[in-house]
Amino acid sequence: MGTRVLQKSVFVGLVVLVLSAGAGAQETNDTAGQRSMAFEPGLGEAGKERVPGGRLVAMAYGFALLAIGGYVAFIARNASKLEEDVRALEDALARRTDGDDAR
Repeated sequence: MGTRVLQKSVFVGLVVLVLSAGAGAQETNDTAGQRSMAFEPGLGEAGKERVPGGRLVAMAYGFALLAIGGYVAFIARNASKLEEDVRALEDALARRTDGDDAR
């Protein structure tokens, strides 16, 4: 069984090697493609960012913190209700007489 696993591993390795060699063999003489990938800095005012990123990031973090806080409050409320129910059941069990246990 170990031989089959080794054979499959070698086969998969060869397939990956052939596919990666085929992907790397593409022609890169495309001048239009090279021009489209070239870095062209913005000039003057055109190069400045005008998006209010700081305010948007603060709002996104605020929303995330509010959502997490709401979830934690929801879980805490449900946990406290569960604890009350467990206490009530423990009290009811403690009040039961020994004669009620036989069914």
